[in-house]
Amino acid sequence: YQRRVHGENCRMGKKIKKGTKGTATQYISRAKAIRKLQLSLKDFRRICILKGVYPREPKKNLKGLKTTYYHVKDINFLAHDQLISRFRDIKAHLKKYKKALARGNTDKANKLKEHKPTYTLTHLIRERYPTFLDAIRDLDDPLCLINLFASFQAHHDHNVPAERIQKCIKLSREFNMFVIKAKALRKVFLSIKGIYYQCEILGQQVTWITPYQFVQSMPYDVDYKIMLTFLEFYEVLLRFANYKLYSSLNLAYPPKVDPVLEHSEFYTYSSFILEEKKNTAEETQAKDQKYAISEEFTKETEQLYKASGCNVNLFKNLVFYLSRETPRISLEFVILSFSGRVIYDIDDQDFYNDASITHVITDREPKHIKFLSNREYIQPQWVFDCVNNNFLVPVKEYAPGKILPPHLSPFVDNKKEGYVPERQKKLNELKGEEEIVMDDDLEAQLVNDVVGNGTNHNENADEEEDEDDVEEVQEEFDIEKEHKLSLIHI
Repeated sequence: YQRRVHGENCRMGKKIKKGTKGTATQYISRAKAIRKLQLSLKDFRRICILKGVYPREPKKNLKGLKTTYYHVKDINFLAHDQLISRFRDIKAHLKKYKKALARGNTDKANKLKEHKPTYTLTHLIRERYPTFLDAIRDLDDPLCLINLFASFQAHHDHNVPAERIQKCIKLSREFNMFVIKAKALRKVFLSIKGIYYQCEILGQQVTWITPYQFVQSMPYDVDYKIMLTFLEFYEVLLRFANYKLYSSLNLAYPPKVDPVLEHSEFYTYSSFILEEKKNTAEETQAKDQKYAISEEFTKETEQLYKASGCNVNLFKNLVFYLSRETPRISLEFVILSFSGRVIYDIDDQDFYNDASITHVITDREPKHIKFLSNREYIQPQWVFDCVNNNFLVPVKEYAPGKILPPHLSPFVDNKKEGYVPERQKKLNELKGEEEIVMDDDLEAQLVNDVVGNGTNHNENADEEEDEDDVEEVQEEFDIEKEHKLSLIHI
């Protein structure tokens, strides 16, 4: 129809239908996405986790509060992945297998079982992590989940097989073995939840938590199917990362496990056999020329290493005997990362004849310990406190049977918090840092006094002369500070 507007004939536009334009076309509900991809809810959740696609919240709830929405571009991205066709092949193969079993055709069922279709996730690693640094930045969650499953027991009700747990144990030990060889461990903290570790790889800080070595209970109110799907992707990611990290040290991956050693199924660090990659002479020469490191760069890296305050040779020339009741895996990991040696015996045989032992780590009562004069007897916390404070803490407070001092977190910045615990003050005194702090405080007070006196006597002077006086005073105190710091370091 027509109407007259400003003296001219104008025709109205076509009426826009609801849901054909605007935000309604940018989002799609989960039910529509499942119908579009022709997948079950189980497979849809699985492919979303593997591809890294998560629900979105539109600005306006289009169909109610309980509806889950996804972006249309994400669903189109999933539609072109090869995993969807592999999921359909597995589903069709399972139907054939069940049909053969129902008809009693065991030969056909066995053949179908042997030729089960499989799939790989290698293309997802390349898609989600274009560079190796991107993968290193995202290693926190994979390490936490893999170490969590490494502490579990096989459980039939939760579909957690023993082979999956052994695989997680091996992957975590292989990563820890790289941290030991690269001397990359920086911080350790014993918390109620577990043991926090932080290492530095290619300039990136990686932090993860491992449970204590106790029997872990698996509650029934947790959806282990989703956790196993995440674990499936994280295993592939950590295997790729381990391969690249071992290659950077010119080591073959995966490392061999010595079958002669007892308890090698637990993948202790002493059971790993590290071998160098076998390259031809031309390849080694080309690599040496391509990746030759200049002397200036090595000197700069050494200076940065010293400036960071990390002493990777903290336990050098020290030999630790780990008693049976101590957390052996974590202690061995930390001690080996800082150039120490570890001796332990599962059967707890007589070790008193070994003269190389310098420290005995035990958690027993003193009446059950036979003390020797040439060794130090300490509780396990001493090792972690030495690592966090970067020097060998006196062993007197960590003797067996004594109440341990507070275990401070290295992840807390006391300057930002505005509070320094008493234990940290004592450790700073032992390290000689209190004098430096006192000098800084005195310097600030003296500078304020001098500047204040100068402004009182020269109220009518020019601003430029006052600024020159302040700069001269600041230079004098900078010289005094450098002199005092040099004396303290000497």
